[in-house]
Amino acid sequence: MRIATSTIYAQQVAAIDNQQATYAQLGQELSSGKQLSAPSDDPAEIGQDLSLHVTIDTTSQLSTNVKNAVSELTSTDSALSSLTSVVQSARTLAVQAASDTISASQRTSLGNQMDQLLQEAVAVGNTQYGGKFIFAGTSTTANPPVVTNGSPTSSVTFTGNEQVQGQLIYNNQNFSLSTTFQSAFNYQASNGSPDVFQTLINLRNTIANGTVVDQSTAAINRPGTVIYGATSPAPTTLNTAGVFATTPVPDSTNQFSIQINATLNGVQSIRTITVPANAPLDGAGPGSLVGAINAATATTGVTATYNAQTQKIQLSGTGSFFVTDVPSAGATNAGNLTAVLNLSSTSASQQADMVQNISTQIGDVDHVLDTVLNARSVIGSRIQTLSSIGDQLQTSITDNTNVEAGIEDTPVASTTSAFTAAQTALQAAYATTTRLESKTLFDYLT
Repeated sequence: MRIATSTIYAQQVAAIDNQQATYAQLGQELSSGKQLSAPSDDPAEIGQDLSLHVTIDTTSQLSTNVKNAVSELTSTDSALSSLTSVVQSARTLAVQAASDTISASQRTSLGNQMDQLLQEAVAVGNTQYGGKFIFAGTSTTANPPVVTNGSPTSSVTFTGNEQVQGQLIYNNQNFSLSTTFQSAFNYQASNGSPDVFQTLINLRNTIANGTVVDQSTAAINRPGTVIYGATSPAPTTLNTAGVFATTPVPDSTNQFSIQINATLNGVQSIRTITVPANAPLDGAGPGSLVGAINAATATTGVTATYNAQTQKIQLSGTGSFFVTDVPSAGATNAGNLTAVLNLSSTSASQQADMVQNISTQIGDVDHVLDTVLNARSVIGSRIQTLSSIGDQLQTSITDNTNVEAGIEDTPVASTTSAFTAAQTALQAAYATTTRLESKTLFDYLT
């Protein structure tokens, strides 16, 4: 069989082209570090590689979401930490103020410091993260949700809502990314206890203005019943059966009389308040017990209010005072109204004064502090759980990336060896082809 010279040359060129392609492919793998760059490189491995790509991308997005959630919760925890410091500082000031030995100027200074703490609490309530107020719920208003009223601040209004702000769902677990305003600040608590702001306002007023309070030590209603205040439905009368926790028992004239013994601006005042057994507890006019007490405020310096939410009565004044049951005119015995109202200042040794009042309000401080700490506990638990999930996701990303690298990455040692061999073979092919191309027919005939 005759083989033409052109055939030999064609075969040689084809072999060189194949070797060049192999050489170029190996060089590309070494320079890029990847042995898979297109589906045609290894159809058997590309399916698993693409699946890993999807898994890594999905897990990376989840990891980013978890990190963002932890960051948002950490911001909330930081705000609650600041609020904790405010309340703890208020308690320290209250303990300092609960003493008969401090001077008027010192009380003024403590009152000013308490007012500053109030402003700090308002600032915490208006904390922002990512351009939104973290305690405003789902409200999208651009205005701060915590608004002060009066100068100095007499009350605080919340314009947000009690919806949870932000959610993260992972493995069918739902993580709230905030806490509600009520949970953090005890705002409009179902038990009627004062929120952080009102607690600080009360303390400031008590310390700075010398305000004293005698409030029912417990709700005056029986469990399951309600004693109404001045608004609709009709006020409850003192002789209404089965409503009061302690059954009202009038004196022998079917009346109730209490004596308010007050020291107002250094002057002692004694005033007896008498109401019939069928008098309302609260009402619009002086015919009610609350109205009768308030009608004598100019003399006693004591005012009365009834909180239908807490089911407690509160007496407020300046200086000091105490309330006792006394017989009505012509009566042979006294009623039990102070016991019905659960008043604690019922004798000279138990009078309502600033020290006693602040001591009582320290209980309110402790209550709101517990509320804040409970909110921090919930947030902290979420942060810990999500941080653990984040670590798991990062581990998963690392493991899958390692598997992906095993598929895609170039085995440097073996590829380098193959590259060197291809280079040597290519050089040999070039040399052989060059020698063959230099031959002529006369070289073969001689």
